[in-house]
Amino acid sequence: MGATNCPETPRQKMIGMMYLVYLALLALNVSAMLLNSFVTVSDTMDASSFTIQTKVADTYNKFEQFALTNPDKVGEYYDVAKEVRTYSDELRMFIDSMKYDFIGQLEKKASVDTAGNGDKVTVNFIGSDGKVDINLVRGVVRKVGVGFMQQSSADAAAQNHFLGGGEFNPANEELRSVQIRKKIEEYKAKVSESVKKAGFDSVAFPGLEVEGEEFTLNVHGKNMKGCWERHTFESNIPIADIILLTRITSDVMNAEFDIANNLYKAVNADDFKFDKVAARVVPKSNYIMQGSQFEADIFVAAYDSKAKLKAEVNGAHIESTDTNGSITWTTGSGAEGLHKYQGNVYVKAANGEDVAYPFSGEYTVGKPAAVVSLTNMNIFYVGVENPVSISVPGIPAKDISATISSGTITSQGGGNYSVKLARLEREVTIVVSAKIDGQTRRMGEFKYKTRKIPTPVLKVGNLSSKKVTKDELANAGKLRATFPEDFVFKVPPLTVRQFTIAVGANEKNITGNTINPEAQSIIKQARKGQRVMITDVEVRLPDGRSETLESAFRIK
Repeated sequence: MGATNCPETPRQKMIGMMYLVYLALLALNVSAMLLNSFVTVSDTMDASSFTIQTKVADTYNKFEQFALTNPDKVGEYYDVAKEVRTYSDELRMFIDSMKYDFIGQLEKKASVDTAGNGDKVTVNFIGSDGKVDINLVRGVVRKVGVGFMQQSSADAAAQNHFLGGGEFNPANEELRSVQIRKKIEEYKAKVSESVKKAGFDSVAFPGLEVEGEEFTLNVHGKNMKGCWERHTFESNIPIADIILLTRITSDVMNAEFDIANNLYKAVNADDFKFDKVAARVVPKSNYIMQGSQFEADIFVAAYDSKAKLKAEVNGAHIESTDTNGSITWTTGSGAEGLHKYQGNVYVKAANGEDVAYPFSGEYTVGKPAAVVSLTNMNIFYVGVENPVSISVPGIPAKDISATISSGTITSQGGGNYSVKLARLEREVTIVVSAKIDGQTRRMGEFKYKTRKIPTPVLKVGNLSSKKVTKDELANAGKLRATFPEDFVFKVPPLTVRQFTIAVGANEKNITGNTINPEAQSIIKQARKGQRVMITDVEVRLPDGRSETLESAFRIK
């Protein structure tokens, strides 16, 4: 810092050193600012890519709707669009895999706040097999961005990863940069070939130019010609390569969006001309009751919402009262039986003349009727749920209701009902009503007999024979009261609270429903051929009655 003939003092040397440190600190600060800018750009591009992807999806959704409307016209273009989507998805997945594999190999692990609560956790990107878990890297990057990276400025690592060590050889297909270039070339070739089916001679791929060796390289301050791989990946820091790969996926989405839009426009939604106009009749119901009205919508397949439609039905002239391209025709039901109708609907042509389009149809008028059927048999049992189905022809189940003269009748939905009687009656009456044209009408009444539920049968364990050994009876288990097998109604389980067991003069009152040690001691006293009596088995039935059951077994 001082002149050669004037040696520096220690103070001057210290000031000089401090100046150098200051410059270095300034340089480091600029570097950190630049890296932060790279991170911001990367996160912004990721957000932009998501926006583009949403627009592409919206275009495909509109395309799909057109394809459903007119498959003959739109189908070919939509098929090509789906092929382009498949090719684009494949290339994006490949580029993304390259990017996340690069981050995983570079960082190996990361300490990030994935939960967003301020707590950082360590995430290992390399699995036990030594390979990068690409999905794990993708998840972290999409959650927190690339700001967690510690090696974002390690330029040598980036260049070696994509260009390989030593002199670059563009013919080496093992190099990642070469693989990326070839994938882009294949994508462009496939897409170009696909769009030819839709009549496109060529298609542009902005940002995806990789062919030739005319790319300018700035090597040591001199502009030189080189290949796409060196132009893209040489002398870059890792964060810059990540941005480049993100940019490639964005360029793919932009190309896909342009192609899909051009295919969509080629269909030309305004070109859907009406080559046929046919009358349509949609009746509210083809089956109506006497006293009600028949109602049907008459419309044409193509219409002008600003024009009023005119029609003639069985000699009566009517006009549309709305702008939905239809006419509502109402007529009385008339007598029971088949009724036919015919007429014309008129559409105004370009020359101002009304063009008639004929139509015809028929409907049936029936007498009010209802159908009630008991699911199991033609009687109602007291105290249990009796399933019943009720219907009225031509009337939906939700518009049908029913009442009963005794007990309750409850709708189970779909025309199914449950009847429960609290007491025995000589007969009960079910009245069925239906809502027709906004009014509730009585459709009929039905009378049914009632009956007590049958007396249950006493069963001891699983014994099926009345001739048993002492061991079989002693180990039979529990006493059960069940109904005969032909009684198919659902009945709550019957409870046996106590019983009496006797062998000759020896008897014992047992609490509960189990052949316990006390009962077993009585059974063991029985001799061969002697009878074991089980009596005083009282059970309460669902209809309120009590029944006393008994059973006898002979020891063999």
